[in-house]
Amino acid sequence: MPRINADTLAEHREETWSRLRESFLEAMQEVGYAALSLADVARRAGIARNTIYNYAPDKAALLLAVVKSAVEPFVASLVEESARESDPEERLALIVRRTVASFAPDAHGLPLLNAPDELLPNEVGTALGACFAPVLRVIEQLVEQGVGLGVFRPIADVRRAVDMMTGVMTSVRRAVVSGQPVDLIAAETTEFLLGALRRPARAAPRAPRTKR
Repeated sequence: MPRINADTLAEHREETWSRLRESFLEAMQEVGYAALSLADVARRAGIARNTIYNYAPDKAALLLAVVKSAVEPFVASLVEESARESDPEERLALIVRRTVASFAPDAHGLPLLNAPDELLPNEVGTALGACFAPVLRVIEQLVEQGVGLGVFRPIADVRRAVDMMTGVMTSVRRAVVSGQPVDLIAAETTEFLLGALRRPARAAPRAPRTKR
């Protein structure tokens, strides 16, 4: 087995985890979750199989660890970036663009978002939901902000509205994974969601009819 050079034990562990994570993602892409084995992942990473157990007790736990290592930094970056936008519509548009882009097949580090739901354990969906919870809180806040500013229509239940928006994004993910253009899908999704939230414009009064 190739030796991993590192100055400290922590660096050695992090480098080993990086190799393990990349090997797992590679195996996922090539053979799928159901067919991959820990022995294959270890072989690809150039480590002993028993080393994997220092990071996860089994294949499902390793999958969850890889999901979190990919999604959590993305979510933290998205929350930080959206905080720089003060306009609720612009904040929502930013979140939609970044999230839709993460669904693209070539989005490095987030390929597990593209795996068909039926091929992954139920725990993954739960883990993804937990990872994206900070983004959902931001969306709740921006919806409340938009309502307060009079930009969005009154919303009886903001959390329910955000759940509906999450359902839309699930459909959007399928569209992107199927090969539809990311930029087009992002633009259409943004307009659809904002159209559902915006306060309807008042119709101009009709001019009285003149008698002939």
